[in-house]
Amino acid sequence: MVDIKAIRRPATVYGMANLLLLVWAATAFSLPAFGQTSLPAEKRFTLDNGLRVFLFERDSVPLVNIVAGVNAGSKDETDETSGLVHLLEHYILFRGTDLRSGGEIARDIRNHGAVFNAHTGQDATFFEISLPSEHYEFGLKNQKEILFRLKIGEAELEAEKEVIREEIRQIEDDPFRWGRALVHQNLLAGHPYGRPVYGIPERMEKLSTEDIVRFYKRLFVPNNAVIAVVGNLPLSEMETRVREVFSDVTRGEEPPAPPERAQPLPKTMEIERELDVDEAYLLIGALGPDYGDSGQYAADVLTQVLGQGINPMLAGALNGGRRVLVNSAQMDYIALKRAGVFVAYLTLEPKNLSAVKREAVAFLRRVWKENFTPSDVLGEERAFVFDYLESAKNGIRFLVQKAWESGLGLAMSMAMHMLLNDTDAKIDYLDRIAALSSSDLRKAAAASFRSDAYVLVSIVPRKK
Repeated sequence: MVDIKAIRRPATVYGMANLLLLVWAATAFSLPAFGQTSLPAEKRFTLDNGLRVFLFERDSVPLVNIVAGVNAGSKDETDETSGLVHLLEHYILFRGTDLRSGGEIARDIRNHGAVFNAHTGQDATFFEISLPSEHYEFGLKNQKEILFRLKIGEAELEAEKEVIREEIRQIEDDPFRWGRALVHQNLLAGHPYGRPVYGIPERMEKLSTEDIVRFYKRLFVPNNAVIAVVGNLPLSEMETRVREVFSDVTRGEEPPAPPERAQPLPKTMEIERELDVDEAYLLIGALGPDYGDSGQYAADVLTQVLGQGINPMLAGALNGGRRVLVNSAQMDYIALKRAGVFVAYLTLEPKNLSAVKREAVAFLRRVWKENFTPSDVLGEERAFVFDYLESAKNGIRFLVQKAWESGLGLAMSMAMHMLLNDTDAKIDYLDRIAALSSSDLRKAAAASFRSDAYVLVSIVPRKK
């Protein structure tokens, strides 16, 4: 028997700072890699049982990357079943089916030179496997088995609960991860996205095998799932094998409708927690456009302008002249299916916390008035205005080009895109980014930052 713990990679809660994945999803399949003159081969189709499939032929390395995505996330839980999806993700990845034990699955994956992992999010859950191209069929069959032939036992369920308890302890020892979770839970309070992705420990403890089985049978069905394959194989072979492997999986009941769009908070909320840290951490959250909103393109660029690149505007606003209020300042933005979230991450000396709260929020509220490019001003003053807009566009172009280096990233992105996007129409993301003007950024900033609806989470050193 193979010791699963000796070889398993930790399953992860899908991170909030994955702007790059969202960029990949909207662009990677309409942009040739550097030096190419034509687009690589791709194909999309839907099996009779409702499973949606995307295939992408990529011959740069002799590997195949298979990502299965299921439209089941923390949004589908209730207050009583908090943590069920995260627990189920662990169980599927590590605990076996009605054909093989978890140890046997791990052994077979290792014998085929594969690596595997899984990720839980608010909208969906993803299961990935990467392996040599000659073992493509094994990869497909393995994904099919763990997704659709799960066998749940009480002892294994309790073992995974303990693993997740340890993950939660690790999250709550990390100021940025803990702070980010608190931002989401409070910014989206009362909405299905507001439930913690990793679960509430005391609720998770009460989950039974019957709870898991009932949820699994309802949502883990082919018509509520997608498969994305990026690999060094001809499209025709990839399609033939996918159809052979997955066509006999029985269609399930109709998938649940997505939640309503998240609404802004009525007022700003402040939360403070103590942790064994030496400096203070301040996270500022604001609601942004969702995945289907045209405003997400301006939100991507605004995120680069404010908190990424070599000259982020947020850091400059807080560290001007001789005044240094923060040690670091970054920002990310994630678009979910029915909500978007901006989060600023600041590190600072504890004595500066009150001033940084005040000045950071005041700056964000006036961003809609800022100049983002020299063309926004007249005369000689243009020489003193940094071109934030073009710098951000260049940064995004770089991220998109870098995306071509990861077949797994492309497969993950496309699986996400298929689950979150309401249309199959292609989006020329870079053209949309290139067309953005300063007025578009000001409009995006006004929509997200002018209202009094922030969440401020402070992680401060524990009192002695």
